Amino acid sequence: MKKFLSERTLHLLILSFFLGLFLGISLSIRLSADEPAHRYLDYFHQVYNYIVTDYVETPENKKLFYGAIRGMIRALDDPYSRFLDEKDFRSFREDITGDFFGVGIEVTMKNGNMIVISPIEDSPAMKAGVLSGDIITKVDNISVKNKTVDDLVTMMRGKPNTAVRLEIKREGIDAPFEIELMRAKIHTKSVSFGIIEGQNAGYLRIKIFGDGTRREVENALNFFNNNHITLLIIDLRGNPGGKLDEAVAIADFFLEKGNLIVSTRGKKGTSQSQESRAQHDPLFRGRIAVLVNRGSASASEILAGALKDNRKAVLVGEQTFGKGSVQRLFELSEAVGITLTVARYYTPSGASIHGIGIEPNILVRSDIITEAERKEVHRLMAMKLLEEFTKEARAYNDEAKRKFTDLLRAKNISISERSAHYLLKRELGRFVRAPLYDLEFDAQLVRAIAVLNEP
Repeated sequence: MKKFLSERTLHLLILSFFLGLFLGISLSIRLSADEPAHRYLDYFHQVYNYIVTDYVETPENKKLFYGAIRGMIRALDDPYSRFLDEKDFRSFREDITGDFFGVGIEVTMKNGNMIVISPIEDSPAMKAGVLSGDIITKVDNISVKNKTVDDLVTMMRGKPNTAVRLEIKREGIDAPFEIELMRAKIHTKSVSFGIIEGQNAGYLRIKIFGDGTRREVENALNFFNNNHITLLIIDLRGNPGGKLDEAVAIADFFLEKGNLIVSTRGKKGTSQSQESRAQHDPLFRGRIAVLVNRGSASASEILAGALKDNRKAVLVGEQTFGKGSVQRLFELSEAVGITLTVARYYTPSGASIHGIGIEPNILVRSDIITEAERKEVHRLMAMKLLEEFTKEARAYNDEAKRKFTDLLRAKNISISERSAHYLLKRELGRFVRAPLYDLEFDAQLVRAIAVLNEP
């Protein structure tokens, strides 16, 4: 009896330690007004005690408690709240600082599918033609069904210069197809910018909101001001989000002092409910158009919504992704943590865009390939015509465009010249550094320039 009591005391101490470490609750368990939490914690202790004393093998405490925490967070049924063990925590830090080894794909779970939010700029995934909206079904012939986003990220990351094969389903293509990618160091540089040739317009692309993004944007805006640029296009297409405070600080560069940027509403009585307003006079006062698409999510939607609702910018493109929740990182130690959804955010008009997205002021589709051409394009890809053609033709010029169009006619591939040229340019882009912008095929950018030049 005495031995059992001492074991029970030890188990209670271990339980209290881990609960205090991971859940942040006091050792004197508080009672919920609706439901007594202590009853379920007692169940938890009993199960732990049975496992430790009666399970056929000696369990590892770390695995038991990590598994319990994962289960507890999974019960929230929120894909954005998750437990970060040592490996996941390192990956999370890499994402924020901007360097990791993998293929460069931002993914989320939607309707039971692993959806590509966007490929990261200059990553193996982008160069291989992975697109926003693609559904990843297998990694190295292993089904991702019933896997978590963390599982998928782990499967895709690995040592540099090692191969990984993805099976992808794409809207408009009947059968899944495979893409082989070589893992590489992924650097998620936040910002690129320049002056659009022949226009008094600046182009500012924000790819992710990470550490230091506000400083990069500030440098870009100072460059535009010094060059007397009065028209600005902010490209948020494919931007999966990132740090909320970076998006708020960047909105402050464009809005009048006191303008509402975003409001967050958390659980009643917490500090998560607050308003963020512009604290300074605008750094840039010219006309602005913001490019968005279904890959624009989270923090990018905060910036787009703030500029749209305050009538500071016109949004051009497609409806955004619709991730209107705020996650906070709770560091449980230097190597372990959790991300937890602590609030929903609302645009200045009071709208919640969670699961809905933001409608652009001007809808412009990005599709180059028409629905009628998709089967022909799939046949072209299956025949590896692009791959073979670009072994010889490495420059995108009039001669290459003519020869490729002739090749397609000879092979009875029925697509327009514009579609053929687009496919050729995209394929050749895999071998050179991508240009900052594309006025030949980017209909959304061309329309945004026209809008800014309207009287």
